[in-house]
Amino acid sequence: MFKNIVIISIVLFCSIGYSQTKQNVKYVFLFIGDGMGLNQIYTTEMYLNAKTGEIKAEKLLMNSFPVSSNMTNYSANSFVTTSCAAATAMSSGFKTNNGIIGKSPDQEIAYENISEKVKKAGLKVGILSSVTIDHATPASFYAHQNSRNMYYEISMELPNYNIDYFGGGGFHSPKGKNGDQPDAYVNAVKKGYTIANSHEEFNKLKHGDEKIIAINPDMYPSGEFYWAIDKKEEALTLADFTKKGIEVMDNDKGFFMMVEGGKIDWACHGNDGVTMIHEVLAFNDAVRVAYEFYKERPDETLIIVTADHETGSLYTGINYEMNPELLKYQKTSVQEFKRKMTELKDANPEVSFDSILDLIQVDFGLGNSEVGLSLDGNELDMLKLAYSKQFKENNKVNADANYLSINTVKSISETAAYILNKKAGISWGSGDHSATPVPVKVIGYGQGEFSEGFDNTDLSKKIQKLMGV
Repeated sequence: MFKNIVIISIVLFCSIGYSQTKQNVKYVFLFIGDGMGLNQIYTTEMYLNAKTGEIKAEKLLMNSFPVSSNMTNYSANSFVTTSCAAATAMSSGFKTNNGIIGKSPDQEIAYENISEKVKKAGLKVGILSSVTIDHATPASFYAHQNSRNMYYEISMELPNYNIDYFGGGGFHSPKGKNGDQPDAYVNAVKKGYTIANSHEEFNKLKHGDEKIIAINPDMYPSGEFYWAIDKKEEALTLADFTKKGIEVMDNDKGFFMMVEGGKIDWACHGNDGVTMIHEVLAFNDAVRVAYEFYKERPDETLIIVTADHETGSLYTGINYEMNPELLKYQKTSVQEFKRKMTELKDANPEVSFDSILDLIQVDFGLGNSEVGLSLDGNELDMLKLAYSKQFKENNKVNADANYLSINTVKSISETAAYILNKKAGISWGSGDHSATPVPVKVIGYGQGEFSEGFDNTDLSKKIQKLMGV
């Protein structure tokens, strides 16, 4: 009996000692490449330093991380998830139906998310995105609404949780759908937030500042970043906002930062392969900022890179061929080439097809036989049809249409991108989400927790366990 008591005492002592000395990770970065599946990553790697006749894929930083696994992402009512259902599961540990933000499928229960839990534990929280900060994925890390489309309600709810740093895009509808509601920015200021929406105000943000909403001063009027491919040199990047978030929130107790590359998804919905690649590269640059922080504190930092879902059913290789070097001849996004075509039509509605072909060659390389981008008869017919519908039949092309808009008539811009993608060896199965699991790349303290495949409801549980929340 005495022997058993001694053994039990030793076990209890060791357990107590372990619980008292066990280290928790202090700094957690969760990077979500919206719509970024394995093929989005690999296509980007093939694009880097691609040369004719050379078979090589240069690794992205995220793909060099020591732990690589995958994550399932079905929603409560569909094998094919939406961003809000996936992000709700990732942030709260509970499934919900497609279309719902932070609530149960019956909309009766508001799920407590990881941001709320981390704040209650006395740590800091940052939420960043390259699209509007009230969009589906970022909103799922703080809001609770019956629909992702309730942008105004989400933006009004945003300041209620004392999150330390919001960064990236603005609000989708700050005064409501009809523009006649109390301003969401004014509401945030009344609740103690500082709005930094100029370069000067952004640069002034410093360590220790609290309750910040930092908005890119150079972006589309609808509140999302310009496309990375379009190289608006004055515009701040997702990497800039990540770096500023670290500067503002760095503290001895720790922080949790969610960073979304939201426009990867938008490019994939539009089947714009090269623009997608540049968004993945911009996202990888933000990951690099966190990695530099990790190198200074490797025993206290955890970086997780993943996605909410894959978009577009992207696949690589047509008839056993890949020519990723051809993708480098696209110099602008499909959206901005649409704008160029619209402006040209307004200025000169009688512009010739040959003049359009010249512009297509400049911005997509198509027609340049010297680099392997000559156009065959079928491809010319496709472009002629798009030209006829857009310039002769007066079909309206809205460069700023919602990224989910489905166009029955493909514009010249979309047709050019389709032809270039096909010549390069990449193709798309749809303009929607797919049901495939998403990649998970991890480095840092506790990385082994992610070494085997898991469901998206387990993500926040794993993070909370490692943070001791």
